[in-house]
Amino acid sequence: MKLKWKWKQTAIGMTAAAVLLTGCASSKEADGGAASTSSGKPVSIKLHTWNNLKTDGFDVVLQEFEKKYPNIKVEFVSAGDNNSLEALKKIDLAAASAEDMDVIMLPASNYLAQRAALGMFEPLDSYLSKEGIKLDDEYIGATQLNGKTYGIPGKSVSQFVVINEAHMKEAGLTVPQSWTWDEYLDYSKKMTKTEGGKTRYGTYFHTFINFTYLAQFAQMQNAGLVTDDGKSANINTPFMRKSLELRLQAEKDKSGTPYAEVISQKLNYRPQYFNQNTSMMQVGSFIIAETGGSDAVPATFKTVFAPMPTMKKGDPILTPVGGDNFAIYNNSKHKQEAYTFIRWFTTEGLVLQGRFIPSWKKANLEQVVNQIVSKTKTPEMVDKESLLYVLKNSAATKTAVPLTYQAEVDKVMQEEFDNMMLKNQDIDTTLKVAQDKIQKLVDSKNK
Repeated sequence: MKLKWKWKQTAIGMTAAAVLLTGCASSKEADGGAASTSSGKPVSIKLHTWNNLKTDGFDVVLQEFEKKYPNIKVEFVSAGDNNSLEALKKIDLAAASAEDMDVIMLPASNYLAQRAALGMFEPLDSYLSKEGIKLDDEYIGATQLNGKTYGIPGKSVSQFVVINEAHMKEAGLTVPQSWTWDEYLDYSKKMTKTEGGKTRYGTYFHTFINFTYLAQFAQMQNAGLVTDDGKSANINTPFMRKSLELRLQAEKDKSGTPYAEVISQKLNYRPQYFNQNTSMMQVGSFIIAETGGSDAVPATFKTVFAPMPTMKKGDPILTPVGGDNFAIYNNSKHKQEAYTFIRWFTTEGLVLQGRFIPSWKKANLEQVVNQIVSKTKTPEMVDKESLLYVLKNSAATKTAVPLTYQAEVDKVMQEEFDNMMLKNQDIDTTLKVAQDKIQKLVDSKNK
């Protein structure tokens, strides 16, 4: 059956004019079953990702997969620079050029939803059904779009705070097991230090959009910029106000790396933390292995872990849980083999990889953490006690259905946040303008 896709100019990385694609796809999905291939003949599938083949352990993983499934060879397609957004741009261009692709790794569910809505991915429900798999029973953070499954979760990314233990002790502080955002700022002030004209800041806030709504980001429901039902802008809330206040307070206290400096110098959170230019930062659990160091980036100090701060004392400790998703390109010539790889990698493969915490519910958390830490260059630089405490005592927030137009929502919020941080726009105006603009956008999408 011939499928025609009209790719419009959108915020997902396509900057060229609309491109009309014509490709071949099966009129019905192949038989499921992760232990078989569709023909039994040797085939080669392409895996598109942003990870590094050796540093991220994919070389070992692919070898093991091909031992178990000798009829399936996996071609690893990646720049290897861990830049997921640049990888997405290349994937979009490959689709626009009708290149062969099979397995596509996406960094978050909203990127999956954007492309699924354009017909880029194969629905996986019949594959899962024939294997007898209920996605929510098998994986954390699974999502659907219009009642269909387009991706299987890979690693599970929860949120926490990493702290340089030496800086913390130097300031007379201890590892927090629960704390508020006000206390977070207090830690930041106490760990900020200026010597020889250079400042080591107590905290660093990166340019990711969730850093514009930190206090709302970790709420059980309606944690995003749009309500969970997708009907209303979610900006005019006490959590959003607190989020903006804490960013302005860190600027005023000069305890956070100045936002203008972050933007103008295009700073990245990894070097800021590992080069000890900052003492702590909120980050995802994908960072665990890096805190133990590698040949490329040695760990020169011990990292301790604290949970996400809360609005007020006594609030439950919550964390958003997301992560990458694995999808099958809709024009793949080897969909069954692609599904076989995805199911193996998101279960046994991720555990074997020993770099990340899997979304697979059957994985043993302590065993996985021990494996991740043991594979680092200097395991003693990772405080496993505080890490396990945070992972075991942080409850996951509700997973909302991703918006297909999330990038447009994010763009509005980012613009108003920048106006506040760089042009002295007050909080009330920032909240009102962002609320009105996003509501208008929501209304236009729900017509």
